[in-house]
Amino acid sequence: MRKSGILGLLGLAIGLTMALPASAGVDECGNIRFQGLSNCEVRVTAQCTAGCSELGIYKTACATKLTQVCGDQCTLSAMPTCTDNCTVQCKSDCDNGVNVICSHNCFEECTARRDTECAAKADPAQCAATWDANCDNECDAKCVTVDGGCYQHCVECCGGSCSADANMDCQYSCQDVEFEECEQEFRATCEASCTGDGALFCDGKYIISGSQVPTCLKALAAQGIEVKAEGSVTIGPDGINGNLAAGICSYSPGDRVAVVGPFALFAAATAGWLARRRKRDSRAER
Repeated sequence: MRKSGILGLLGLAIGLTMALPASAGVDECGNIRFQGLSNCEVRVTAQCTAGCSELGIYKTACATKLTQVCGDQCTLSAMPTCTDNCTVQCKSDCDNGVNVICSHNCFEECTARRDTECAAKADPAQCAATWDANCDNECDAKCVTVDGGCYQHCVECCGGSCSADANMDCQYSCQDVEFEECEQEFRATCEASCTGDGALFCDGKYIISGSQVPTCLKALAAQGIEVKAEGSVTIGPDGINGNLAAGICSYSPGDRVAVVGPFALFAAATAGWLARRRKRDSRAER
């Protein structure tokens, strides 16, 4: 990460207040859903390598990636029995003053049966990751832009949830073929990045690694996700050197988060580096 990238990140972070994103994935972070995640850490060197060592931490990342890969063959339309029942409920809810917003409601509706259905699978965690990623994909497709009131939002929400339901078995079967290889690939990428830009983990789950980490952190800050950093970091003209021991990103869904002072250590290190540079420049002018 270059000096300009660090300064740009700090500029976005300090004093930024923004409503939290209602939709699912953050593109710059591998399109991973951050809602509900906390205790995120940016790891480098030995701590990073240890975190990369076990398969199973890559399930969220693989499911998100493979949902797109399998999208070409999993194209079933929503079942009328699903959409009809759902839209009947929509009219009742909206008539009774329930505020249905597609981007807020679709994922929760879509994942309502996840734990029960995945409990019978050989790998419930993989099933749950696939389920979440499939719901995210279908809900985002339906909820990006919705014109209209409660009922229209609810109908689109039903469309996303029911499309995901129709394609759930296909997605699981398709992804299962590629899942182990995907995890191995992410593991190799993660380990290779531990001496460079490091890797981002949230709640023990792998999110992203390598040169995408700075861009991901910048995107999280821009979306109002509070990010903090700890550790011994030296910021120079060529980027970050040293050991970034831990960074924490957290937010409460539905709240407005004031990102004040996240990267305090980054700021201090940057100020120190700039002061040293000014001194060097001053001596050079004499």
